[in-house]
Amino acid sequence: MEIDLDIAPAGDGQVPAKEPNLTDKWWLPAKNEAGRKELRERNMDIFRKKYPTVYANVQNFEAKSTLVFDENGNPDMVFAGTKFYDGDIEDFTIKQLAHYWRNPQRLTIAPPVPQSMDNHAGRCTLEFMDTMRETDGLDFSLGRSFKSSFYGIVMGIGLGRHIPEFVEKSECRNLFLLEPNYEGFYHSLELLDWAAVMFEFQDRNGDVFFYIGGTPQNWMDGLRSQTRATNCVSIDGINVYAHFNNPKFSEFSKKFSKESQFLMTGLGFFYDEQIMLRNTYDNMAGRNSRIYLRGGGKDMVQNIPAVIVGCGPSLDKNIEDIQRIADNAVIISCGSALGPLMDAGIRPDFQMELENIDVMRVMLYAAEKHDLSGICLVASSTVEREIKDFFDQVVYYFRPALCPFPIFSNNANNCLAHPDPTVVNVGLSFAQEMGFREYYFFGTDLGQKDSDQHHAKSSFHYSSKAKKNEVLQIFNIEVPGNFGGKAMTSSGLFWALDTIQRAILYSGGKCRYFNCSNGARIKGAIPKMSRTLDLPEPKTTRAEAVAAIVDSFPEMTSEDFDRLWQPERMVDAVDSMLDELVDIMETVDLVSSTDHMIELARLFYGTNDDVITKYAALCLRGSVNQVMIASDFYLTRVTDEAKFDEAMDIFRKVFREFADRLRLIAAKHIRAQALGLELSEDYLKGASEDDGLTDEDRARLLEPAS
Repeated sequence: MEIDLDIAPAGDGQVPAKEPNLTDKWWLPAKNEAGRKELRERNMDIFRKKYPTVYANVQNFEAKSTLVFDENGNPDMVFAGTKFYDGDIEDFTIKQLAHYWRNPQRLTIAPPVPQSMDNHAGRCTLEFMDTMRETDGLDFSLGRSFKSSFYGIVMGIGLGRHIPEFVEKSECRNLFLLEPNYEGFYHSLELLDWAAVMFEFQDRNGDVFFYIGGTPQNWMDGLRSQTRATNCVSIDGINVYAHFNNPKFSEFSKKFSKESQFLMTGLGFFYDEQIMLRNTYDNMAGRNSRIYLRGGGKDMVQNIPAVIVGCGPSLDKNIEDIQRIADNAVIISCGSALGPLMDAGIRPDFQMELENIDVMRVMLYAAEKHDLSGICLVASSTVEREIKDFFDQVVYYFRPALCPFPIFSNNANNCLAHPDPTVVNVGLSFAQEMGFREYYFFGTDLGQKDSDQHHAKSSFHYSSKAKKNEVLQIFNIEVPGNFGGKAMTSSGLFWALDTIQRAILYSGGKCRYFNCSNGARIKGAIPKMSRTLDLPEPKTTRAEAVAAIVDSFPEMTSEDFDRLWQPERMVDAVDSMLDELVDIMETVDLVSSTDHMIELARLFYGTNDDVITKYAALCLRGSVNQVMIASDFYLTRVTDEAKFDEAMDIFRKVFREFADRLRLIAAKHIRAQALGLELSEDYLKGASEDDGLTDEDRARLLEPAS
């Protein structure tokens, strides 16, 4: 909306009119109904185009409150006879904003330290920090040196009077608006120029995200998703503003305080990506591998139950009941549950695996005592390479956030919907997508109940081959027990529990779930004592169901593999992306601007149809983002503005060296695959300069693959 400014010409002796602030521009409560109607229509039009879901919800909303005005045209909202702003929205908002800016609530992340990073990022960060400390005159403040933040969170839209000033003073480039219901927002459409708000964020190369209704968990999930896609680096310094009290805001604040550090976790490590590429190459090359495909069975429905077996403590007491019902169900073993099942004479139909390391030791424990033939392994393509040799049939699924995915698949239907964070999640997701309708959980304790036992006693974890004094979980979170009382779980298992409950919720009403484990209660799964189970003979035999499932998965032939593996394009893509990253670091203000963070997000999380470029992004983003989080944290705490350029030059130098190191390792590692050469683990990790090769082999790796 254009605003005519009455500014006197210079030199006429008058004081120039004050430049209007965002409140003057955006807060436009018209004194007549026609003006308010016009603003509402203009706002609704922009929401219809940009936020169709919000538009549809407002269209169907019937307000229970009333918009009223005092004699000066100042609005208020009356609900159940009470004025929301006590009859003076100006006084309420001005005082609240003044109180906030005296001591703004801001998120401060823990200082990034090399010990919490992979060796590549840690080495770069350590050199950066050491050089900064050794430079005369470079001092650091405890908090950020700038009031601005990349993100802003406002809890409560109300009538919107506070939003312009918050946006102006926080200088946020992306705004999250959380609101329990549509009451205030509905009326704000007649008072606040939302179109101008959106155009402002468009000019800032950012956006506004509306979370109206829903739960605090929905809000946290949305925040995590949007920050990851927009800029996962600039979490430090987020301004958080609460406009009014609400139980949902209190719950979200606790959740945000607890989980905000997780916004930057799971970014990956360069070393891990190299191992996962190597494992996938070896698992796929030179053989016809079956590839998981959702929908390959054409929406098959299983007429037999699925028994999902984890390795929780209660498995010891329930193993005989699994024996009793085994012929009338498909048995899905998850990770280390394989050993106890085989010890009891129960041969599972599917063995599920998730991780790319430490699977071999568990598998050896079972394989040394038992013949594993006849079991179908369902594993991530990145699983340890030796695992496949224990099984007659192997089905590989892909994980979309890992670098082998775009190279060998790039098809979401080759991935499981809810595989993280544990192998039990893999088992449930697989069973759901294969069309099972009835599920029984055993050993899925997801914690401890009435003892300090962490796994089934007959599992690898209690064997002489397990690592001594290995800390598996810290059980410090209390949750409801499956058969009453309380159970204790860990942060990792709590995440697993939450994912299982969501997977059950999303599966709809046609499925039935029964939890026979004596651990944490799983919402949506009926507690069921295993001794009471009596499964009838199924319409489809166990063998027939398993064969149909396995046969539904296509093979990746050697010809397919040769077509997909493009080593020199992969090398070039890594080179090009690192060149672009270095160019960004060299040309952008790294202290007072956040433009480079947007460019990073574009490179790593933007939409790109080229699978080789996607590979490069997934390969590099974890370690690069770790370095950038550290640079953002320390550069924005430099106290002397005159030292900004010197601090940036220090970082640019170590970043160039870091990029050159990654490009050399990536190129050698890619070319080593087809030649059957192995770079040393310490070299891949960044812990050693010795690649473990002979001079002759090293020369071969510096030449492009034929």
